[in-house]
Amino acid sequence: TQSTSTNMDFEEQLDQSSKELIANVHKAFKETLDNLPICQDSGNSWLSSMNQFKNYANRCVKFATRIPGFMNFHNVNDQIQLIKSSIHSIIILCLQHLNNSSIWNYFNVIDQKMNEEFQQIFPFIEHIRSDGEKIQSYIYSLKLDEKEFSLLLSLLIISTSNVHLNDFLLIDSTQTELTCALCDYMDNKRGSKSRDFYTLMLLLPSLRKLNAIIQDHIRNEVPKNVEFPAFFSRVYLNQQDTNYQQNFDGTIENQQTEF
Repeated sequence: TQSTSTNMDFEEQLDQSSKELIANVHKAFKETLDNLPICQDSGNSWLSSMNQFKNYANRCVKFATRIPGFMNFHNVNDQIQLIKSSIHSIIILCLQHLNNSSIWNYFNVIDQKMNEEFQQIFPFIEHIRSDGEKIQSYIYSLKLDEKEFSLLLSLLIISTSNVHLNDFLLIDSTQTELTCALCDYMDNKRGSKSRDFYTLMLLLPSLRKLNAIIQDHIRNEVPKNVEFPAFFSRVYLNQQDTNYQQNFDGTIENQQTEF
């Protein structure tokens, strides 16, 4: 573990724009995703799961809108797509960071009975346990500090190979800035011969793939005869009706608004 003075020394070697970018992303993480709430028992397992999904969505939207450059994307659909294609992986990483372990607990539940009830509603929890724990274990082994971790989360949201997004070039430019900041930070901290940065970059596609798998599972597993909360349709289901689109647009435009 490096001393505080050593940390200050290696951070001083970064250029000013990188230091400001890293500081802003770190501050956004501390104020949005650092302490994910424990799932509360509302007396109904379905409502409890919906409340936790809502907590996750609110935290992810608030973090994303504070990533430098994110609100410069002109197309709200692009912003929505970036969040939807990373939200589950973001939560999985944050839970590993919060609990400092690779123990699989997607809904952040402390009550075993509630956890079993969730698994009956959403069997994906067990189906992807192995993949989730494997990725969490990789991240745990890298011993990322909070700034490295914050930059990883921001890259997970911003990084995309979807050239059909309207603001793809602007998104790609923002991704490059975040990538360079993380690379410089890790090189200065861990040494230029460290391979940890490249390990993280290689993990990004796996994280996005895991997110897509979870989204598919949720769409296939939700009850067919239940009326979903509006936020759930907006974030977790690929519905395209105008009403939910307008509501989500408002949430993006005002990061203080909750679902």
